[in-house]
Amino acid sequence: MNQNLYHLTREYEKFTDECEGQSVPEFVENFIYGSMDYNEENLPKLTEEMGKQAQGQDPDNFKKAFDEMLLYLRDRFVALDPDKEYWPLHYREGVSAFVAMIDGLIVQFFSGLYSVEDLKERTPLFAAIILNGFVGINENEYDTLSTD
Repeated sequence: MNQNLYHLTREYEKFTDECEGQSVPEFVENFIYGSMDYNEENLPKLTEEMGKQAQGQDPDNFKKAFDEMLLYLRDRFVALDPDKEYWPLHYREGVSAFVAMIDGLIVQFFSGLYSVEDLKERTPLFAAIILNGFVGINENEYDTLSTD
């Protein structure tokens, strides 16, 4: 793993560890707030690595680093949700969907659609929308869930 990816992965783990919340809803709201800071602080390294991916350079290392981050975040959700109220967040696919939603908000910030103040003001609403997407689905209807 190159230095940028190593740094980004360690910073993500640190951010995840420091993100407060005794429940999934608290954690998700704080995760949205913190994601803005993480992405802004790491923008040069993120931009460089995304540029490499666009050029097809070293895709396996990028995939490995991203997967490490997903699984690290999944472990946090599992610890916060022992009753599996938000069962998709116990699987790679659910965490992947969660991260995609958060990254979409970050892209909207960088595109100028939302200011930091706008995102902070709307974070409780975004958190509620995201979390509602993870309840009410029957876990037993899906046989494509990861097992690691």
